[in-house]
Amino acid sequence: MRNYLISELKCHISVPLSEVNLDKVLATGQVFRWRKEGDTWFGVIRERLWILRQDPAGIHYKYHDIVPPSPPSNAEAQLRDFLNLKHVLRDVTRPWMSGDAHLSALVTRHAGLRLLRQEPGECLVAFITSSCNNIPRISSLMLKLSSLSPHSLTLHGTPFHTLPSLHFLAHHTSEQTLRDLGFGYRAKYLVSAARGVEERGGEAWLESLRGVGLGEARQQLSQLAGVGPKVASCVCLMALDKHNAVPIDTHMFQVAVKHYQRPNKPLTPALHSTIEDFFQGLHGDYAGWAQAFLFYSNSKKPVKRKETADNEEKEEEAADNTERKKRKKKKEGRSSETAGNVWKENENPPPRTRSQVLKVK
Repeated sequence: MRNYLISELKCHISVPLSEVNLDKVLATGQVFRWRKEGDTWFGVIRERLWILRQDPAGIHYKYHDIVPPSPPSNAEAQLRDFLNLKHVLRDVTRPWMSGDAHLSALVTRHAGLRLLRQEPGECLVAFITSSCNNIPRISSLMLKLSSLSPHSLTLHGTPFHTLPSLHFLAHHTSEQTLRDLGFGYRAKYLVSAARGVEERGGEAWLESLRGVGLGEARQQLSQLAGVGPKVASCVCLMALDKHNAVPIDTHMFQVAVKHYQRPNKPLTPALHSTIEDFFQGLHGDYAGWAQAFLFYSNSKKPVKRKETADNEEKEEEAADNTERKKRKKKKEGRSSETAGNVWKENENPPPRTRSQVLKVK
């Protein structure tokens, strides 16, 4: 890769920095396959490699087709769609400016932060990969996954690949292949989720969820392997046009407790739903866009580190252990419920009732 001069990028979209800031939207946990060299961004959207550079006048760009698009599509329209430019940021944020002092300050401080409109298949894969993970490692895994694609283009010595389709993952990729790339326990979820999408009609089915309501889309997604409330909400918000979806993770839970006086309790699916309802009531139809500002301000910037094989092995082992503990805790919870009560881990179980004792005898 190399840094491009603006004069080398002949095409241009006139959009102010206050509406879209590439540094804020391409490197903060929405997408994971964009790379920056100097002031120039490189990334793949579907079948095209894009080269972007921004100045106060707008976004300057050029592109290369990695494979001929099918059906043929207008390049600028594709970029505008990806940047979600049909939604005017100042109109989206205006209702919050008087009703939420904390969010109002963030909107001013982080001007140009907006939600992208992603391709649903890539978004699903990325956020299943995000489980127990950090942004640098998710990016590394997504680039490794891209290397499986048969379609690539080399530019200035750097190969750029399309992302393997869900059909490819379902029929031509094994769990072991993904484990060898470093996906760990997520490998089986990715393959199973891809097969689940294929069984329902492929990526056309996934894109069709843009036409149903948030509840229905989330319910359908939650039937796929590896998709819990947070992953389903992320895909709904970032790829399926559900602008009121509010993914609740550790960062958003901390925001809810610290700035909005929500109860500081274990983050269960029920509490996830309660907090989402709260933010939807507060921020309205674009509550998910408000979440982007709250998340961005609360999440720490990625720490640069040297990724050695030992580091990755330790991280994967820790993630696997976390997943095993979750499954064990969930199993213990189900067992305790059958006894009529639920108790916390490491506490003594409640005493059995007289009827339970008689039943044992």
